Amino acid sequence: MDLERFLAPFSPPITNLVDSLRYWTEHTPDDAAFYFLDGEDEEIRLSYQALDRRARAIGAHLTKLGMRGERVLLLYPPSLDFVEGFMGCLYAGATAIPAYPPRRNRYMARIDAISADAEAKAALTVADVADRVIGLLDDAPSLQKTTWLATDQVSDDDADDWDPPKLDDESLAVLQYTSGSTGAPKGVMLSHGNMIHNCTFIVHSFEPDRSGVGLSWLPTYHDMGLVGGVLMPLFIGRPSVMMSPMSFLQKPARWLRGISKYNVTISGGPNFAYDLCVDKITDEELEGVDLSTWKTAFNGAEPIRPSTLEAFTKRFAAVGFRPETCYQCYGMAETTLIVTGSYQSERPIIRSFDGKALDEHRVVSAASDEEGVRKLVGCGHVFPEEDVLIVDPESLKTLPEHQVGEIWVRSGSVGQGYWNKPEATEETFRASTSAGDSGYLRTGDLGFMDDGELFVTGRLKDLIIVRGVNRYPQDVELTVEHTDPRLQAGSAAAFAVDLNGRECLVVMAEVERTRHKDWSGVIRQIRANVTSEHELPPDVLVLVRFGSLPKTSSGKIQRHACRTAFLEESLPVIARWTAWSGGDNESNKVVVESAAARTTTYPAEVAPTRLTGEVNPTVADVVMHHVAEIAKERAKDITLDSNIVEMGMDSLERLQIAHSIEETFGGRFPEETLSEIETCREVALATQKYIGTEPRVHDLPSSARRPTVRRDVQPGDYQFAQMAEYKRLKQTERMLTMTGIPNPYFSRHQGITNDTTVIDDHELISWSSYNYLGMSGDPVVAKAAKDAVDRFGTSVSASRLVSGEKTIHRELERALADFIGVEDSIVFVGGHSTNETTIGHLLGPGDLIVHDAVAHNSIIQGAILSGARRRPFEHNDWQRLDEILKEIRMEYRRVLVVIEGVYSMDGDCPDLPKFIDLKKRHQTFLMVDEAHSIGTMGPSGRGIGEHYEIDPRNVDLWMGTLSKSFGSCGGYIAGGQEVVEYLKYTAPGFVYSVGLSPPNCAASLAALRLLQDEPERVASVQANSRLFLQLAKERGLNTGTSNNTPVVPIIIGNSLKALRLSRQLFERSINVQPILYPAVEEQAARLRFFITSLHREDQIRQTIDEVATQLEQINRS
Repeated sequence: MDLERFLAPFSPPITNLVDSLRYWTEHTPDDAAFYFLDGEDEEIRLSYQALDRRARAIGAHLTKLGMRGERVLLLYPPSLDFVEGFMGCLYAGATAIPAYPPRRNRYMARIDAISADAEAKAALTVADVADRVIGLLDDAPSLQKTTWLATDQVSDDDADDWDPPKLDDESLAVLQYTSGSTGAPKGVMLSHGNMIHNCTFIVHSFEPDRSGVGLSWLPTYHDMGLVGGVLMPLFIGRPSVMMSPMSFLQKPARWLRGISKYNVTISGGPNFAYDLCVDKITDEELEGVDLSTWKTAFNGAEPIRPSTLEAFTKRFAAVGFRPETCYQCYGMAETTLIVTGSYQSERPIIRSFDGKALDEHRVVSAASDEEGVRKLVGCGHVFPEEDVLIVDPESLKTLPEHQVGEIWVRSGSVGQGYWNKPEATEETFRASTSAGDSGYLRTGDLGFMDDGELFVTGRLKDLIIVRGVNRYPQDVELTVEHTDPRLQAGSAAAFAVDLNGRECLVVMAEVERTRHKDWSGVIRQIRANVTSEHELPPDVLVLVRFGSLPKTSSGKIQRHACRTAFLEESLPVIARWTAWSGGDNESNKVVVESAAARTTTYPAEVAPTRLTGEVNPTVADVVMHHVAEIAKERAKDITLDSNIVEMGMDSLERLQIAHSIEETFGGRFPEETLSEIETCREVALATQKYIGTEPRVHDLPSSARRPTVRRDVQPGDYQFAQMAEYKRLKQTERMLTMTGIPNPYFSRHQGITNDTTVIDDHELISWSSYNYLGMSGDPVVAKAAKDAVDRFGTSVSASRLVSGEKTIHRELERALADFIGVEDSIVFVGGHSTNETTIGHLLGPGDLIVHDAVAHNSIIQGAILSGARRRPFEHNDWQRLDEILKEIRMEYRRVLVVIEGVYSMDGDCPDLPKFIDLKKRHQTFLMVDEAHSIGTMGPSGRGIGEHYEIDPRNVDLWMGTLSKSFGSCGGYIAGGQEVVEYLKYTAPGFVYSVGLSPPNCAASLAALRLLQDEPERVASVQANSRLFLQLAKERGLNTGTSNNTPVVPIIIGNSLKALRLSRQLFERSINVQPILYPAVEEQAARLRFFITSLHREDQIRQTIDEVATQLEQINRS
């Protein structure tokens, strides 16, 4: 490419950036290379000559440390120190790895993962960051091994010792780590040749002139900020104004004011930045702003939306912004930066296409007002010396114009691959078409060419495929964001989750902070809009706190990370709706959860440096006022020591607080301080230290509030028959009827259910009752219940706290405690409510509840009720629990681990000693739900504790039910005297509930005594369980993970087959209930058998024979 007209009268070398900087140092030594804008007024200037000297000094120092050819981390806060350190790496012949320094303990895991992957030998930063980070390296083994160098302490005198490295086009210059998880970071290997080649692309397309000036607030560890903000000024020899991302986010007007002040010609950012300017900048802030010099406003890094371009152009036309200034481009870290782009002074190309055709990978033009039209913004042309193909991702055939396929790129800008990942490199960077044309980068993006213009339609891996038709997530996200003003622009994520062998649509969206509690109307409208516009009803809708969805450093939504967070339930949920219900799953109603933030604590030896001193009362009042104005209802109990982060304030809200304080006092916080202050007291002390104590504004106005959003009341809002949830239930019932199989649920049983039952005068072998020890219907138990009625009545008719306490209550509680081997116990009226009120009451905001992924619904509901954060771990995986607790235990006050003695869906049990060990090591509470293990495990039926021969006092909370092994109704908590006493006086489900009825108390007590008198019942249920499991396995039936417990599933893997098998067994005098989707995943559809002590061997053998025979017939048919 001929770049002479853009560089004349100069002729800089087009070799590498070291040669470029040396050239400009020789020819324009005193010219400004960079300005760093501290907010709006103060600036730091760095000339080419000064930068060259700093780079030589740092380069020489690194060479002395043996870093030539090694990888070096750059962990700088936003500053010109980064530019000096970056060029110092290149001057040393080292490979730079841009990253962001951790703030307190944040981001440390990711940085350590990058360091380990890159095998970094050194880390460069400034002295105050180094001092802070060194104390946080206990859990960062790779960073502990690196050599740390504070480059602001390197003397300029070292520059004289610099020895130039031998560089060529293939020499590695940068490892650019793409956004992703800490587990498998990917570093793109960019050579000196790659960077120079991409700079030539940018010059060719931007067409800069010698009087041009650039401005960048983008993070320098991001490809757009690094190449556009740092490399380009060094390549072309024109200055760049840099400012902190935090400065822009805190006050977007600073971006436009900087453009105006420095007569900037080139500046830009991702789509969200333009939206933020439209939303946040006031008319008053635009006074004196002139954008007429702005020639290239590049837009990339995320989908470019026509509405954004239109809104930005319209909003800022009055201050000189022109439509032709908009510059659309496409690129990625794997291609250094840019791939395609417009030409300077071209207006954006916005075209309308048929949305359904695009879903089918066809390109059909449409009128802009046609139904189902989709508007796309062109991303520019292919550059000279570059090859861009559209390829079918399956057949690898090259596609012609107007067909959607994967975008493949081949050019000198394409990186060398992923560091130390040969397989991923071969797959992504060495692709060949079906015709054998090789050496292409597979971008993973989908798009098409139209008259030479590239249009990007989505990501290949993000596609949602339903019934063979593709849906693009960004289209669904745009629909969601336009549904309601309380939903945040650019902050929705749509993605697929595999369920029942198909992809289901999950939508997550951030919502503004508001007192609004009922989000059902918003959720209902989202469902309606998405279904209407995309013919795809969402399966899950989740509204989360503003700022909590995972995003890249450029603000782009990370759908894969959102999907992971959804599955791990790790985001602060405001409201949630799911399309399924049944079994132990949560209800499909809208569930409102606490979004309380976590409490972070640090060991004393690594605690960050805190501001100390007396707080000025005036400053305290101002700080508290501004925090309360932005926090709203979260500031209900605010004090000087309230932690703003723990109140649930995201980073943007905290920046808004800082901006408000700066406006009040007329000063500025140092940027490094903004990332460190967290409590109101620290904010006040920082205000006193850096700004002052006398506010210039004494009459503090209330924050402007959005108008109340009103909606029409719909019939489904007040008529149960019109509720969407009820209609869905009726639809499910109709689908069941269409199978021709009678409804297996709510069958009426006549008389007592033990090993047999009677339904419609027909006796069947019963496998659907958990009367494990035959206590229900036992004459001794029945007589005890009848006697209690005669003595105490049928109800205690009051809460036990006031006048409902009966002697039989204490007899039962004492007997349960003695039986289990603990100090005391408390009985509740129901098993589900026992878990719900106990967990919901003992834990609260700032606490953590970690439970098995298949925990019973009562455990989940209790966790939701508590307001604590809920985190599941993989089923029975104590190693994963250990990892979770190592990672986040110290972020919370109380932590409760909840497991079950026998899992009621799978019939397996946990390794209890391992969980006890973790409880002790991580200083947590441990709760064991023994609903299905008490009476069935251990030689005498004392449960899983006896089974493993552990001291019962090593478990904090033993929970059990009275409806299974004890033939009654209710639940209990057994443990230490203190927790029982506390629950008796304070647990809502006990204090505000009637006491357990006398007949139920008496039945439970009699059953417990009978169990101790007749331990053979336990031996019998255990022997029957072993026999059932053995025979089932011998016949080749899939019993999953069941392990000699009285719960044995036979997994069919198909709901309809499970339903048919249940019915055919019923017709052969065997009663067993099917467990169908969505109570379990479709591939886990099953029949579930409860084995009791009363079952006979012949009943077991007959049942297994019939199951195997009927299932074989069903499979054949």
